[in-house]
Amino acid sequence: MEGAPVVTQTPMPQDTPTSPRRAPTATASGTGASGQSPPSPFPHIPVVAGGRAGKVLDEMPPDTSSLVVAGLEPQRRPWADVPQDILGIVAGRLPCVEDRARMRSVCAAWRAAARLHRPPPPPLPLLVHADFTFSSFSPDGVRMGARRVPLPEGVAADDVRCVGSFEGWLAGVRPNEGRYLGDGECFLMNPFSRDVLHLPPPSASSHFVDAHSRSLPIIGGSGVVECTINAPQYVMSFCKVILSSSPDSGSKCTVAAFSVHRNGAKLALWRPGMASWCVCLGGCISKFSDITFYQGKLYVLSELTTNLFVVEITDDGADCGLMVSRVERCVAELPEVKDSYKQRWNLVEWHGKLLLIARYLGGGVSWNDICKVGVYVVDLSTKPLRFTEINTLDGDCIFISPCSSKSFHASEYDGVESNVIYFIDGHLCHAKNGPPLDKFMYNLRDGTLAPFAADLSEQNFRAPDGKLMSPTWLFPSE
Repeated sequence: MEGAPVVTQTPMPQDTPTSPRRAPTATASGTGASGQSPPSPFPHIPVVAGGRAGKVLDEMPPDTSSLVVAGLEPQRRPWADVPQDILGIVAGRLPCVEDRARMRSVCAAWRAAARLHRPPPPPLPLLVHADFTFSSFSPDGVRMGARRVPLPEGVAADDVRCVGSFEGWLAGVRPNEGRYLGDGECFLMNPFSRDVLHLPPPSASSHFVDAHSRSLPIIGGSGVVECTINAPQYVMSFCKVILSSSPDSGSKCTVAAFSVHRNGAKLALWRPGMASWCVCLGGCISKFSDITFYQGKLYVLSELTTNLFVVEITDDGADCGLMVSRVERCVAELPEVKDSYKQRWNLVEWHGKLLLIARYLGGGVSWNDICKVGVYVVDLSTKPLRFTEINTLDGDCIFISPCSSKSFHASEYDGVESNVIYFIDGHLCHAKNGPPLDKFMYNLRDGTLAPFAADLSEQNFRAPDGKLMSPTWLFPSE
């Protein structure tokens, strides 16, 4: 089908009977705060930034220390013959997600053993920076260094940047050559399975002779939203990409991307089978604070007010793909907080409910100046919207970043506290000398704030030109 996505997969290394290799020692790898890496549990796989964890780089000489029978040649056996009980010990001593990925990448037998002998829950999700380097954390919240996500062939480049995640998938873009030409490529990749899904180029011209457009008035508000498929070239630079479901779930997931380029904002929508993006422009899009999928609809939160814009999406057939069918403005009135002059908002789904998380800023711009964190359940059945404040997540926790936020049960990760919100968050489109990102924990039980990932400096989030870039949480499925 024209425009259908292309999924590629890097083959896993296969072991052969003639390849002598040494069984690994059962120790965990990681990088301490000093930046030095301890010995890897898999000596043939590098742990330095930029290394491909899924590729066996060289052959190791056989370990002959146990062969003491005189007159016998050392027996050379492939790694696939390592007994299952030994592999179980190795798997049980690998708390870090990236080390588990290395074990699964050795061969099919090790991959099966890693799934059979499941170790304890991993310590905290991974924080992926805009340049595809990631930071892992120990159970006590200390950063264990930074490495680069191994990018598959076809998307690996120094100038790609990460703009979103969903479960075990990352969204990436590569800019065109030239300062004002926007993004030239967009893709989804799974860093563990190494699957790649190529999306239409954000800024490429399309078959505008077949353009299909629609002008929709905003119900309950003013203005219109203009949506076009197969339009003449739009220059777009994506700053946040979200998915309605996993690309490997078998369903047709919907991809929503926000573009901010030269102070102009656009909303782009795509579904497998489409040859180009559905590009939407309008006043409700130009000043957004956050977006999320909820119960099959897309919710856009205004940056200037707490108004929610509900975007309904329909399928206009194989010739066009998806198209926006309705846009409604929902008026919202949040409680006022004394001495607060500014707010920051996030939308998160929790137990089938839509949550609005508000940070009320006092006299400054950092988390030390926050005078209140409010967590509200949004009642979408009332006009205006009704917000009910809650002080418990029923044992769950929430991780928030500019490009990805998620709620889950605290027991899924070791060291995660229940009824706590972890913030590494700020505005998506920072000025060169914009305000710092918030890095703190908020406890709903007692309303206290505490520092989190304190050893992450502002330089960890800055591009070479000094501009702040947005990180995203990655939540591996295993």
